[in-house]
Amino acid sequence: MALVLMLLVSLLKLGSGQWQVVGPDKPIQVLVGEDVIVPCFISPEINAEAMEVRFFKEELSAVVHLFRDGKDQNYMQMPVFQGRTNLVKDFIMNGHVLLRLKKVTLSDTGLYGCWFGSQTYSQEATWELQVSEMGSSPLISIVGYDGGGIQLLCQSSGWLSQPIAKWKGPEGLDLPSDFKVNKDMHGLFHVETTLTVHKNSGIISCSIQLADQKRELKSRLFIGKTFFKISPWLPPSIVLMVLCIGGAVCIIGMRISSSKSQGKLQNELEWRENHRQEEFKEAQKHAVKVTLDPDTAHPNLYISKMQAVICNSHPQDVPCSKKRFKRRCVVAIQGFQSGKHYWEVGVGNNNMWYLGVCRDDVDRNEKYVILSPNNGYWVLGLERENFYFVSNPNRIYFFLESNPSRVGVFLDYEGGTLSFFNVDDQSLIYTLTYQFEGLLKPFIQHNSQYEENMTPIVICPVPS
Repeated sequence: MALVLMLLVSLLKLGSGQWQVVGPDKPIQVLVGEDVIVPCFISPEINAEAMEVRFFKEELSAVVHLFRDGKDQNYMQMPVFQGRTNLVKDFIMNGHVLLRLKKVTLSDTGLYGCWFGSQTYSQEATWELQVSEMGSSPLISIVGYDGGGIQLLCQSSGWLSQPIAKWKGPEGLDLPSDFKVNKDMHGLFHVETTLTVHKNSGIISCSIQLADQKRELKSRLFIGKTFFKISPWLPPSIVLMVLCIGGAVCIIGMRISSSKSQGKLQNELEWRENHRQEEFKEAQKHAVKVTLDPDTAHPNLYISKMQAVICNSHPQDVPCSKKRFKRRCVVAIQGFQSGKHYWEVGVGNNNMWYLGVCRDDVDRNEKYVILSPNNGYWVLGLERENFYFVSNPNRIYFFLESNPSRVGVFLDYEGGTLSFFNVDDQSLIYTLTYQFEGLLKPFIQHNSQYEENMTPIVICPVPS
């Protein structure tokens, strides 16, 4: 009886035409290569399973994605969008759909719309998609020593629009500095900025971003005491250079000074490398067993007995469970509320994954929540080739010199840190800081596209 009443109400609304289509209320900004998800729905809610749902660009006939007669009509798409769209119809009975457009390009920029049509009524909503391209990750280098401080140079290139460069101190505050921007022969922008830092400056970061976007690329450098250790040769070399009379002697003195400076810098780099390895080995001492919980895994994920997360193109027939996630992820049986814990995850050559920890009480029915500490997730993610991010709480994107095939995760609960290591070279990738509360569980999300080189993501045993 209740179902009949609902159908009657839906028919009355359809007949009267008292509904409208609602899409994004402001321009959607996305970077080249990213996926974009666009919501569109009918208000008030009615069943749209029997309707035609059309996403288009510029005009109604330019089909981005078409749903008609209860199924997707992919042959109607413009060639440029074929194979790049998915229509999420989980809530179409309530008039809600989501369009996912994969690997956005600059040519995708423009005006878009979604159109709902029944036999008696139709409505549409439009919005703008703004696509921009970011350049290379900032490269920080040490230029030399300047008046008792160290002069740093930060460079980034390949920007389609003119970017802004900023230096920030340990507290995230902007440091006074200038930057200059040039165009290369291809019309792309190159930006560089310098900064002189002094002893115990802590973590210094260089961020590059477009003026009209909040997103940024960031690189960091830790400035500690060891950068400023005075070598015994430095005072005599200064005196010698002052007393030199002949030009040839001055040149020799400068060469000696330069050679020793390079040696000192090399020693410092070796010390930092040893320090990173010691930090990694200390984390490994807290290795724990992590067992993935199949009852929490998305239906497209198969969890093997060897603790491998295998991504299937079609969902499995799995029992209903309140523990199961609607997003393509899985968590471990083990949870942590105190102490230090370390585990390793083999990510292989997969092109899209997220891993870290999440609170046990996160909303598991939410598909599209942002993976951020604000929502109970602390993760390192790969979104495309060598394009990594962390959320702290806003996303920080960065590149790595080498892509890790195996990632170490180290949780120091009381210390308020979650660190990610490249196990291949024992280097620290990033450390998130947060005052943790509640039960935290190891988290893996396998979002790789279905390709031949896609491999399982595996919980790996930690060498003793």
